[in-house]
Amino acid sequence: MTYTIKQLEQMMRENGGNLDLRYSSVTSLPNELKVPGDLYLEGTSITTLPEDLIVGGGLYIQKTQIASLPDNLTVQGSLILYKTPITKLPDNLTVGGRLDLRCAKITSLPDNLTVGGSLYLEGTPITSLPKNLVVGGDISLKHARITSLPDNLVVGGGLYLNWTPITSLPDNLTVGGPLELRLTQITLLPDELKIGGMLYLDYKQIKNPECYRTLKNGDYEAGEYLFADRVLTHVKRDKKIDGYTFYIGKIPGRHVLFDGKYYSRCKSFCDGVRGIEFKRVADKGAEQYRSLTLDSEVSRDEAIIMYRVITGASQRKTETFVDVLGTTKDKYTVREIISITQGQYGSRTFAEFFGREN
Repeated sequence: MTYTIKQLEQMMRENGGNLDLRYSSVTSLPNELKVPGDLYLEGTSITTLPEDLIVGGGLYIQKTQIASLPDNLTVQGSLILYKTPITKLPDNLTVGGRLDLRCAKITSLPDNLTVGGSLYLEGTPITSLPKNLVVGGDISLKHARITSLPDNLVVGGGLYLNWTPITSLPDNLTVGGPLELRLTQITLLPDELKIGGMLYLDYKQIKNPECYRTLKNGDYEAGEYLFADRVLTHVKRDKKIDGYTFYIGKIPGRHVLFDGKYYSRCKSFCDGVRGIEFKRVADKGAEQYRSLTLDSEVSRDEAIIMYRVITGASQRKTETFVDVLGTTKDKYTVREIISITQGQYGSRTFAEFFGREN
């Protein structure tokens, strides 16, 4: 069974931008397909993907007979290839989320591979990692056949090497999260080893267990990484803008802005400015808003920051609130904000702060 572009677009409109074809009778997809959300193909008879496929969310093709990925594939979310017959990834592949290759038949990774989330290689025949590998999250090599790691490797999250045949670590290894070495044949830690999290190892086996440096807030290696607020960001370069230092990330949309005191991980410079402003205001606590009444007016940006400070909502959970506010008004009363946020995360906390029920 095949679908036309119009039929698939209708399905996506009805499913919030996602295209869920799991265990359906579909056998092929049309060319020039663009999926704004997730694309699920598990359990289908599809064997090839269309050229120039664009997936705004995750691409889930586990347990299919798809044997290769098309050139110019764009996946802004996760790419799940668990238990597929795929043996090769396209060059210059960028995956915004995690890349799951567990139990896949891939024998090597392409040069210049960029993974925004975590990289899972358990149970693959891969024996080495490529140079210029950029991984924003964890690298898990448990039970993989990896025998060596490239020099100057920088891992955004944790590095898990349990049950691998690796016997030594490379020089200048930097790990933003934990480093797991238990149940390996490694006996010495390398010079210039830097770790942002915990080091897990067998002290009876490692001869120099103290030979590493813990990353500190603000540690920066030009053209390599920035460790700030306990998160490691891969950095291409930095530049000065209006008194700020803007660290441009190697992973699309993963940047950091610094004002000399606060760091803000951000998608853009303007996003970083808002993040820093929130930290400045948040330091003063929710009590700074006690003088406001239900008829007090605040700007749109002030309303967003105030809502986060009072409710403790994360930036992601505040995005719905931002969407509801829209851009139609410059100012809102506290009363309007309580009405707008009714039923959203933290709405009751926000209303009760001003003595109202929501």
